[in-house]
Formats: sequence, structure tokens, C-alpha cells
Amino acid sequence: MVMIMLLALLALIVSFGAGFILNMLTKFWMSSGVVFVGLFIYIMLKVGGSLQLVDWILLLLVAFGAFSSAFAIRTLKSRGFRMFQ
Repeated sequence: MVMIMLLALLALIVSFGAGFILNMLTKFWMSSGVVFVGLFIYIMLKVGGSLQLVDWILLLLVAFGAFSSAFAIRTLKSRGFRMFQ
């Protein structure tokens, strides 16, 4: 159980960080969300929707990290940080 919780935390942190960098480099604040949706569709087509509860939890946390990084970039851009413009 502890291993699953650590894996979930790591998935959240890595998806936020990767999404933040991707959004910053592409100058499109929602690119990490678009990449996640594509990844989600690919996974569903590959496994046929037969995922266990742990897999769904990890996908949900990765989605939360990807979309929260998109909104973090949007907030920084709207507040005028030059690095993100």
C-alpha cells in the first residue's frame, strides 16, 4: 500500500513537471492537456479498457498533474511573468 501511494505521488509530481516544461517550451498553455488526452486514448486502445483500480488512480493523478501545470502556466502568463510570454 505504501508503494502504491509513493508511486501515485511520484506520478503526480513527474506529470506536473513534464507538463510545465512542455507548456513553457511550446508557448501554448494547454499542450500538456492535449498530450495527456492523446496518451489516454492510446492506452485505452491498447488495453481495451480493462484497467485495474490502481491504474485508474495513476491515470487520474497524471491527468491532474498535466492539467494543473497548464493552469499554472496560464496564471503565470496572465500575471505578466516575462519568462512565460
